[in-house]
Amino acid sequence: MIGLAVFIHPADTPAANAAPKMPLVVAHRGGSGLAPENTLEAFIRSLSLGVDAVELDVHLSKEGIPVVIHDPTLEKTTDGVGLVEDYSLKELKALDAGARFKGLRDNAKEKQTQRIPTLEEVLELIRGKVKLQLEIKVRRDGTRYPGIEQKVVEALRRYGMVKDTIVLSFDLPTLQAVKEWEPSLETCAVIGARYLNAMLPRGVTAIVEELANYRVGYVGVDERRLTPALFDALRNGGFRVGVWTVNEERRMRQFMHMGVDFITTDRPDILKRVIASQVPGTP
Repeated sequence: MIGLAVFIHPADTPAANAAPKMPLVVAHRGGSGLAPENTLEAFIRSLSLGVDAVELDVHLSKEGIPVVIHDPTLEKTTDGVGLVEDYSLKELKALDAGARFKGLRDNAKEKQTQRIPTLEEVLELIRGKVKLQLEIKVRRDGTRYPGIEQKVVEALRRYGMVKDTIVLSFDLPTLQAVKEWEPSLETCAVIGARYLNAMLPRGVTAIVEELANYRVGYVGVDERRLTPALFDALRNGGFRVGVWTVNEERRMRQFMHMGVDFITTDRPDILKRVIASQVPGTP
């Protein structure tokens, strides 16, 4: 769920009377509770809120161009039908990426049709302003897009964002391939019910050992599955640990108390307010 060098670590013990370290605020798909997910509108809104990082998802178009959309299919967020990879970039750009958005948008400008952005368009917008959590997705059948890791790495190099990015994936071989193309890139294993149901019978030690073998530095855990025991095991294994997708204020406070390094949320506005309430002297 970035070269997020300021992530909290167990060894980073705050001095007496010092303000506690807070988790990083990560806008999930740009903050999908506030604007159509994975659109430039969403990323612009997140920048205006002063989030620490934005999270986005990458698939490939028919001609192999990295585009920012969550699903391998178009129906969830756009007025299109079918697989992303079956459409050229020109065809994808003709779709409305905000067609299914159910939230409120503040003004007429924001209500304009939103297009599926390319990865490069988002990098151009955010570079030098915010950190990035970039999730590389797989195809609908679960296989990897040929060459997607190289294309992502090359784009990050072109925009000078290698040090400001963490690459995420549910697919561990994807993260291994990213490391082969750019060893300095930070990577994060995203784990949820499917992974944990398969691995937990073998014990948390097996999870720590497997993730270490893939050389990930971060682990993002489904908020419904992050227990204190799992958190402690991952932290003791040397990983930075984040949680997704947390939208309830009560749960945000619980994970802040646990000491997670980042919280990924559809409502970065709420999380920013919760964090501000915990920092002495913050208006």
